[in-house]
Amino acid sequence: MRFSLRGHGQIKRSLNTDDRAEAVRRADEIFYEAAYRAKQGMSAKVHTFEAVAEEFIQLILGEVGRGERRADRGKSEPSLIRRFFVGYFGQRPIDTITDADIERYVEWRRTYWTEGPGKLITHIEYERGGHKLRRPPKRTAPALSRQRGEAVVLRALLRQAVRWGYLKTAPTISLRMRKAPDNRRPSFEPHEFEKLTQTSLARLSDPIMDGTGAEVRASDRRTWRIKRLDDHTRRDRAVLHAYVMIAAFSGLRPTEMYNLTWGDVVDYRKGRGKSIDQRDIRLKARGKGMSGTAIPHKAAIPWFDTLWMMFDRGMQREPLDTDPVFANEQGKRIGSIANGFTQLLKAAGLERDNRGIKRTPYSLRHFHISEQLANGAEVMDVARNCRTSLAMIDKHYGQVRLERVADRLRPEWTRA
Repeated sequence: MRFSLRGHGQIKRSLNTDDRAEAVRRADEIFYEAAYRAKQGMSAKVHTFEAVAEEFIQLILGEVGRGERRADRGKSEPSLIRRFFVGYFGQRPIDTITDADIERYVEWRRTYWTEGPGKLITHIEYERGGHKLRRPPKRTAPALSRQRGEAVVLRALLRQAVRWGYLKTAPTISLRMRKAPDNRRPSFEPHEFEKLTQTSLARLSDPIMDGTGAEVRASDRRTWRIKRLDDHTRRDRAVLHAYVMIAAFSGLRPTEMYNLTWGDVVDYRKGRGKSIDQRDIRLKARGKGMSGTAIPHKAAIPWFDTLWMMFDRGMQREPLDTDPVFANEQGKRIGSIANGFTQLLKAAGLERDNRGIKRTPYSLRHFHISEQLANGAEVMDVARNCRTSLAMIDKHYGQVRLERVADRLRPEWTRA
């Protein structure tokens, strides 16, 4: 059959039958459906979801080519659309998709890799740096953030179909999900960090001077209280205090802290003997499979001086570039300060945050990043200096307490 509608051009359709009466019936059905669609402001032609999706992909690629869209989206979004959206809706006329169909799709997508078509896929091919690679798929439900990201693309596709006149109203995409868990890393509030450092300094003094002393229990059930801090314990606590201050004012990860050698503290030697204001250092951080240069606050420098003097006195020589920054009495690299840090937290009453999550040495890095953000540092600069991604910054540190940034939330135009 062939017919025309004003504003929609000529429409040709095969009726797929050699029976004249059946052909007339089908022709009438197609004509009246097309006339109704045209009257409702939609395209008179039926457009399958797959055809519209391919047209949308070409729109994405064109925008990437013109620099209107990020280049990485020209690779990720077409594969997403073809694998999941087309994989589910396929040849379905796009204007017949309802809110209920979207609900069913969302559930299908959540189980794609575990119960759906994805369970038969052995590997995923992708390209990186001009090389074609493959990896096994993750047999888990997509993360909430990924589901939301995919919903944004599907919503954009359906809205574009409305603009093209392929459907009148886009169905609603509503992801009814449980509340995302509070994934903030355990950190310290400024007053808590102040209490931590004051407790740490107090533990460096002799117990006999402040009326305290560690209680010792022997295997034969005898108990007694230590009246004076021994040199070994005092040294360990001094190293721990220096660790706390350097970690808090540099943001280094624990592994990066343990890996530091004096050669990694760039420009430290040439600044010795000068005032803090006249000195500056950089830290070569290595750990977690990555490396980079970190710019610490100058408040960290005095604690490098402390560690330098302790090494010099203990080993009767200045540290070499290959010597560890955090060293024991024999000049060997310290493996971990976790136990000592836990004891310090207990002494300060700060072992857990307000959610009941246990703090660790990593909490000092989280404190550093949170303080940088709360005091106006650019997110991109913080991410680069701490060798992490913007996504991780947003995921774990985006919830800096509003009271901490109250002034930034009251720009001048609101105070008039």
